[in-house]
Amino acid sequence: MLITGSEVSCEEVVESGESQLRCEFDVAAPPPAVWEAFTRTETPLPHYFDAVLQAEMRPGGRWRFVTDNRQRLLAGGEILALEPPRRFVHSFAAADLDDPASRISVELDPTPDGTRVLLVHDRFLRETATYRRFRRAHPLALSALKSVLETGRLPVRARIYTALFKPGMQFATARAEPWD
Repeated sequence: MLITGSEVSCEEVVESGESQLRCEFDVAAPPPAVWEAFTRTETPLPHYFDAVLQAEMRPGGRWRFVTDNRQRLLAGGEILALEPPRRFVHSFAAADLDDPASRISVELDPTPDGTRVLLVHDRFLRETATYRRFRRAHPLALSALKSVLETGRLPVRARIYTALFKPGMQFATARAEPWD
């Protein structure tokens, strides 16, 4: 099944009994700029509803997304592989769900016109709440990332979702402990 956002589509794939979401698209920006959009820390990311990435950028380091006021934890995990500006792999656990951790892999390859992005969210043994949430969230967030990199602006759809979703993030059940 193909799930679409405004410009990015993700395919649902089942391999060896494991479900995964595969999102592949081109961005008219060089790999270092795309890498920075995925890995920039300590500043709100407009393409992720202004969430802030906090991370120890090394294999084995921890990472987490928090609200822009740093009060609520949204998701977190461990960095499994880091090869700037080409490959970033981490475990993923949404703070408000009891699902087992999944994995997100991002690979960037240069193209004549910019960068080919492949995001694979896998290690789902069944259709979990995390899987259901991100089969819709990935196309939206990745479309927003593409638009910000290519035009400097969020698409209207992403602005609407941010306006709706961001206030609710302040009520996330998991408080973010200080990042030390």
